[in-house]
Amino acid sequence: MKGRVLANRYELIETVGQGGMAIVYKAMDTILHRIVAVKILKQEFNENEQFIKKFRRESQAAASLSHNNIVNVFDVGVEDNIHFIVMEYVEGDTLKEYIKKKGKLNWKEAVYIAKQIAFALDHAHKNKIIHRDIKPHNIIINEETIPKVTDFGIARAITSSTITLVEETMGSVHYISPEQARGGFVDERSDLYSLGIVLYEMLTGRVPFDGDNSISVAIKHIQEEIEFNEDDLDDIPESLEDIVLKLIRKNPKERYENAKELVKDLIAVQSGEKIAGRPGKETKKPGILPGILATSKPKSVSEKTADVKGKETKIKKTTLLIVGGLILAFLVIIFLASTLFAVKEVSVPEIEGIDIAEAVQMLEAEGLKYEIENTESSSTVPKDYVITQNPSAGTILKEGQTVKLVVSAGPKEVEVPDVMGKFEVEGVQELENLNFTVKEISRQFNDEVEKDKIYDQNPMPGLMVKEGAEIIIYVSKGKDTAVVEDFTGMTLEDAKKAITDLGLQVGEVKEVVSDKYDQGVVESQDPKPNAEVAKNSVVTLTVSKGKLQTRDITIDIGSYIDYDDDDVPTVSVKVTLIDQASKSSVVYDKKHKANETISVTLEGIGVQYYQLEIDGNEFGPEIITF
Repeated sequence: MKGRVLANRYELIETVGQGGMAIVYKAMDTILHRIVAVKILKQEFNENEQFIKKFRRESQAAASLSHNNIVNVFDVGVEDNIHFIVMEYVEGDTLKEYIKKKGKLNWKEAVYIAKQIAFALDHAHKNKIIHRDIKPHNIIINEETIPKVTDFGIARAITSSTITLVEETMGSVHYISPEQARGGFVDERSDLYSLGIVLYEMLTGRVPFDGDNSISVAIKHIQEEIEFNEDDLDDIPESLEDIVLKLIRKNPKERYENAKELVKDLIAVQSGEKIAGRPGKETKKPGILPGILATSKPKSVSEKTADVKGKETKIKKTTLLIVGGLILAFLVIIFLASTLFAVKEVSVPEIEGIDIAEAVQMLEAEGLKYEIENTESSSTVPKDYVITQNPSAGTILKEGQTVKLVVSAGPKEVEVPDVMGKFEVEGVQELENLNFTVKEISRQFNDEVEKDKIYDQNPMPGLMVKEGAEIIIYVSKGKDTAVVEDFTGMTLEDAKKAITDLGLQVGEVKEVVSDKYDQGVVESQDPKPNAEVAKNSVVTLTVSKGKLQTRDITIDIGSYIDYDDDDVPTVSVKVTLIDQASKSSVVYDKKHKANETISVTLEGIGVQYYQLEIDGNEFGPEIITF
C-alpha cells in the first residue's frame, strides 16, 4: 500500500500502527499539503455489509467532533473496496506506552491526564457519541503532554457487528464495563467505568484483572470487586481513591452521572479539597459493650442468704470509701485554690497566614483556647489558613482564655462562563472582569469560525472552579490563506502543480491565441499574483494556443458554376473558417466575375476547416492545416 494515493489526495508514506481491525498509515494530504493519519480497514471486514454501513455512519458522526483532547477526523471514504478514515496525525506515545515507560504515574499527573480525557468524553457525550472502547491504547500523549482520545464512534460499529470475546479483544477486555461484558445496555457511564480502569492503571502500573483469555477477564469485571493494594495507597489521596472506586462500581447508577461531575471532583482533588464519599462506603456503628445483653437467672435461697452477709461487709467498705473520698476532695480543693490564685499570663502568638492545624498547636502550647468565629472565601489566603485573629499577636492573656479566628475557605467557587463565539477582546474582558486568569491564547486557522473569534476554551463552560482559575482560550485565525504566485510564463502542468502546492485548486482553463506566448504556456490568471486568498480557493488560468499562422487558398470560381461565355455573371463568394471547437467565422465575402480565379489568405492554428459559398450554394467543408 505504501506510495498509493487514495481519493486522488492522500499519499500513503509508511505504516505507523496496526490493530485488530485496521492498519494506520502516515500520509500526505496533497491538496492541503499536510501530514495526516489514514486508518484502513482490514480486508476481512469488507464482506460484512452491515458492519461497513455502521462503520461509515459512526465514523462520519465522529467527524463532527471538534475538541482539543480528541483526535480530529477529517474524512471518511472508500476506493477499490478499501474503506478508510483520515485523521489528525499526532506525534507521541500511546498512554499504554507512556505508562510502560514510567512504571506508574505520579498521582498529580494521573489526575491531569484523567481530567483531559474526561473533557473529551464530556464533549462527545454532549454530541450523543459514546466511545465504548476507552483504553490507554486509544489515548495519545502528544509532544506537549496533552492527551488526545482517538477512535470515537468506531467501537460501536465493531461491537454491533463483529466482536466476540476472542484473542483479538484482549486489549479492550481489560477495560470493559460489566454491562458491556454482559451484552447489556451501554451509555455514557460505561465510558466512565473504562476511564476508571485507565486511572487505576496509571496510579498502580497494572490493570486490576488479568487472565488466560478474554472470557475469564470479562467474568471478573462482572463478578469481582476491584481494590487497591496497601502499597498502592502510600502516596494517593483518599479522595482520589474514592473517585476511582466510584468510577468502577458494578452498578452504573452508583457511578458518576456524567463526565462533568467527574471533572469537578478531579479539580477538587487537585486543589486538596475533600469530596463526597463513594457509594457503599460504610460508617462504623458504635459497638455494644460485652455483657450488657447477657441474660440473668433467678437466685437460689442459699444465694440470697449469702447476699445478706455480704451486705454487712459492703457497708463497712462503703464507709471507708466515703471517708477516703472526702479526704481526697479536701486535698483537691486545697490544690485548686492554690492554682486559681496564681494564673499564668502569656503573649498571644502571631498565627495569621498560618495553617489552622499549626495555629491550634501554637495556641495550645501557650495554654490558650481557640474559637473559629467564621470562615471566609479568599483569593489571597490559602484554604484552611488563618485570615485574622482576635486579639492580635503580642496581646497578654491569661492561660485558658480564648483567641477568636477567621479561617480561609479558599477561593470562592465560580462558574466558568461561555466565551465561545465571542471576539477575543470581548471574551478576555469578560473573563478578567470575573477575576479569571487568561493563561494562554492559542491561535489556529479555522475554516468555520470568523477570524479573532473564540472557538474553544478550557475549562469548559459551566464547570465550577476556584475564583481566579486559569483559562485557556482558542482563537480563530480565520480561514487558512495563501499568497497567489505569478503563474504566467509557466507551462500549464507546472502551473497546476504550483497551484496545488499552495493548497489552492485549479479552476477553468481557457485557451486563447497569443503572439506573446508559445502554445501551452499560461498567459494570464485570476486571482492576480500576490493576492491573499483562502486555502482551497479556485485559480482560473488562460493558456496560449500559440501564434496565428497563414495559408493561401486559390478558388477557381468558374469550376463551381455553369455560365455562358457571352454573358459572364457576377457572383458572391463567401469563405467561412471553422475551428476544432466547431466555432465558425466568415473570413471572406466579396463579389467577383464567374470567370475569375481568386486567392484568399486564411489565418488559424493547427488543423481547421473552411467552407466555400458561391451565390448561396455551399461547397465543402475542406480541411486545412496551418
